[in-house]
Amino acid sequence: MNALRYFFRAAWLPRMPAVVAVLVAVLAGAQVSAQQLEGTLVVANRAGGSVSFIDVGTGIEMARHPVGPRIPHEIAISPDGRLAMSSEYGGVQNPGRTLLVFDIATATLLGEIDLGPDSRPHSFAFLPDNRRAVATMELSDELALVDVETFQVIDTFPTGGREGHMVRLSPDGTTAYVTSRGAEGTLSIIDLTGTERTVVLATGLGAEGLAVTADGREVWVVNRRAASISIVHAAAREVAATIDAPPFAGRAAIAESGFAIVANGSFGGEATEQRLSVFDVDSRREVAHIAAHAAGDSRGGFNLSIAGEHAFVSDRTSNSIAIYDLSALRSVGQLAPGAVLITEHDNPDGLGYSPLRMLVLNR
Repeated sequence: MNALRYFFRAAWLPRMPAVVAVLVAVLAGAQVSAQQLEGTLVVANRAGGSVSFIDVGTGIEMARHPVGPRIPHEIAISPDGRLAMSSEYGGVQNPGRTLLVFDIATATLLGEIDLGPDSRPHSFAFLPDNRRAVATMELSDELALVDVETFQVIDTFPTGGREGHMVRLSPDGTTAYVTSRGAEGTLSIIDLTGTERTVVLATGLGAEGLAVTADGREVWVVNRRAASISIVHAAAREVAATIDAPPFAGRAAIAESGFAIVANGSFGGEATEQRLSVFDVDSRREVAHIAAHAAGDSRGGFNLSIAGEHAFVSDRTSNSIAIYDLSALRSVGQLAPGAVLITEHDNPDGLGYSPLRMLVLNR
């Protein structure tokens, strides 16, 4: 308790109101996995228009930073775990235009990057150098390359698609993959070095969810409105296979162990069963799933992020966040229910994990 008093007096109070420390203890129901992770989970809250910093080891929300009415949807964490990025995404009548860069250890906003009007940034990814990042600009159909230290735009790349929504990078950071959910649904393959032309592949209606295998060989595109997954051979730059996906699946993440988790929700007010599906990347077969919610809530859905062998899943129907341990999946053959990290949260959406703990917890 003395450490907490020292931290708020010496470190956080001078920064108010830039950071709103809420210290909401939600230990009732917070059952972190047996391997007792430590670190910080950064979460975008859609309904509240804010970004939360949650201590994974205790399940306590340590800070909440307001973003405002142009609500955030996604989160990205730098490879070294120091920085988090979110954005003003906004609604139809009030689209956002800025990226937000946070220091995770202190939960402070370091600066904003203005992408200009008609940008509406949604998804982002840090390059391996921790200094640069890419961000989709949904309204202008461009990809921005930015410097997170100078808070400047370095370059922009046309995607060749419509409504560029999600972005992921090749392991070496030289290639960006962007899903565009407008028109027929496409994947854009963008060479950030500028030596190769951009390739645009038709994948399926509502191309949205996106994940890259750890070795960079395959890119999985989840086509929300087509109920399919397009598996793209990265080197050949072509769709190698198409497999079935649950209706309205919109997010995907791939673990180093070779399992892909695909999450679904709803689309256009049409409700469906909400579930997490696990696919074996090598066989391209669904090997397990958890049906979390029956059809009935058209506003819900999941977002997810994988770090190591742990999947962090936000559930907008129950306003909860859970951690799934994937380490025993191959031997057990099923996905065990996730340990609830936090409940009664504020419509959690995009999230990302850093192994760094906040400074108050290290004093």
